Amino acid sequence: MPNNLYVTANLIMMNSQLQKSSLFSLLCDTGMQRAEGRVRSKSLLEEMSLVGFIPYTDYYLHQLVLNSVDLNDHLYVAPYLVKFSKDTPVYPYFKTITKAIGKKYRIDEKLYIDPILDEIPKSVLQYAHFKLPLDGNQLLHLMLKKWDKKDLFVKNDDGTYDYNGREGEWELSCGLGNMISISNNFLCLCRYINKVTGIPSYTVLTSDDTIRVLPENECE
Repeated sequence: MPNNLYVTANLIMMNSQLQKSSLFSLLCDTGMQRAEGRVRSKSLLEEMSLVGFIPYTDYYLHQLVLNSVDLNDHLYVAPYLVKFSKDTPVYPYFKTITKAIGKKYRIDEKLYIDPILDEIPKSVLQYAHFKLPLDGNQLLHLMLKKWDKKDLFVKNDDGTYDYNGREGEWELSCGLGNMISISNNFLCLCRYINKVTGIPSYTVLTSDDTIRVLPENECE
């Protein structure tokens, strides 16, 4: 029994240390992370390269579950774009993620504010006949025509609108063009060499299941 308790205690301690090295924990501690370096997963026995960050909200999860999409199914990956299957939209991925709270963002076609999707009534979204991702200009159209949620935005003297980053939101940048995405969660796009085929393969992990691997010179 004492040996079992010792093993259990070690496992708990190991899991705690791994959790501190997860992308989500490191991001909360440092306020910024880049898609680079080696990572591992508690669920996969592979060492991988971190390729990018995909904005992720409960709304995206709802859509993906409705379409019965396996997040770890065959992925279609292009520079800064990824598809989970032939039947899903193209999602952008980014190289840098930082805290968004307190920052101002001009609402235009280059800004995507994913957390707002969960606050827009379904009737309004159905009216829009939108396709993900929904950019700032489309959000403004919904706000001005069908959706009374102006308190989320700040109107400027020139008639443009700004969005103020809120607690728990992240800014994803360094992607396609000057695109910026605001999200309250994110997935990690990772690449590894398939041991059977010998060719590069991709997988998507949650932010708390993506564990950074320290370089060898930092482990000594």
